[in-house]
Amino acid sequence: MTIYHNKTILIVDDDRISIKLAEFVLLKDGYSVVTVESGEACIDYLKNRGGIDLVLLDIEMPRLNGIETLEKIRAEKSIADTRVFFLTGNEFSRYEDVARRLNVLDFISKPVYGPEMLERVNKAFADAETDSRDTILVVDDDRMNLKLAEHMLSSTYNVILAQDYQETLNSLSMERPSLVLLDVHMPGMNGFELLSEIRKMKACSDLPVVFLTADSDRETEVRVFREGALDYIQKPFVPEVVLERIKRILSLRKLQVNLESEVERRTAELEESRRKHEILSLQVVKTLASAIDAKDRYTNGHSSRVAKYSKEIALRAGKSIEYQDEIYFVALLHDIGKIGIPDNILNKSSKLTDEEYETIKQHPSIGVDILKNITEMPNIEIGAHFHHERFDGKGYPEGLSGCEIPEIARIIAVADAYDAMSSRRSYRAALPQSAVREEIVKGRGHQFDPTFADVMLKMIDDDVRYEMRDDGLTL
Repeated sequence: MTIYHNKTILIVDDDRISIKLAEFVLLKDGYSVVTVESGEACIDYLKNRGGIDLVLLDIEMPRLNGIETLEKIRAEKSIADTRVFFLTGNEFSRYEDVARRLNVLDFISKPVYGPEMLERVNKAFADAETDSRDTILVVDDDRMNLKLAEHMLSSTYNVILAQDYQETLNSLSMERPSLVLLDVHMPGMNGFELLSEIRKMKACSDLPVVFLTADSDRETEVRVFREGALDYIQKPFVPEVVLERIKRILSLRKLQVNLESEVERRTAELEESRRKHEILSLQVVKTLASAIDAKDRYTNGHSSRVAKYSKEIALRAGKSIEYQDEIYFVALLHDIGKIGIPDNILNKSSKLTDEEYETIKQHPSIGVDILKNITEMPNIEIGAHFHHERFDGKGYPEGLSGCEIPEIARIIAVADAYDAMSSRRSYRAALPQSAVREEIVKGRGHQFDPTFADVMLKMIDDDVRYEMRDDGLTL
């Protein structure tokens, strides 16, 4: 029975006789076998069942032939590295180019000849086993030491031998090993000097290195670790000690790599989760803003535009990205308190009565009551609460003045006023840009913080065609 009896092979062929013949040969030799009769069934099995070590894939099949099937397999990330043999009754040469392109391991002729198939399948698994073994580069100027190291290690590891500086660098330029065993005392360039050269190679800056030395003095031991080696092995070699040390070092290295990969994976997952949370939060906030604007048919999109203007003012005022993002969220909900104002008052086309105006003035306080329990965004209610405060202290609901008004609210106040004047309202058409600018100038230092009023005036001046209002921001 083959040593690969724990391997599972998937046979994909529309010819049941061919399937039965190949299945009989493989089962007799100790393999586990799964069979399907179409390319579609093959892909479905690989994606949903898995556990397949090798696929024997017939090229000539109806609907989805073997080449098309393998193209789909290679395009599917979760199964792209599946190991595949082609089965064909035609000459292999017809498919050599496509086989290279799709990374096909080998061909098997049909009708299946048992010994030939087993030889090719067994070789594929043997090659895979060799490829999966760790590679160790042994560097020593003593040929006998190299032969001894090769004899000790080759049954467990792939071994590369080098006698000097040039052979070492040539080997490392072609393949990065899992570990380097490096002799300390060599003519020309000693082990410490050679390690320094190895570290200069980009792909080898963190390559694990263990020194080989007959020295037993404390100074050498200290220098070994100071130079960045993981360990050292005493000469003459004791095979059991050498193998155990290498096994321990490689195990620890793999654990480190796996931990780093897991940390990277978890970090990526957390970042994706954070990104999705932010998107969801933004969607929820925008939905709320749309619900607010829907109450007033003349101000549809008002909250979104005010948010964009506020973010642009913050940008031009030199605020951080985090500040800009925060004010965007806050401004989106600055009018949320209007949900509690009757529609007949919001949409009234004639002048409001004193009583109706007092009702309107309640929307900041209503907004605070709605938003105060959102603890994940502690400043979210600032815009709703204070956007009708005035710099001169004559606003509402608190009558704050100057820097007593939170800065975010002072920015939103300018953006809100600009949109109110540049948009059509129930009681008037949109004002001309010159009139909007004049009102901002008049309100500078009275209604508006002069610093942010100046920023808005610069935005107006940059908007020579009066297009900023069309989609919230086009300067």
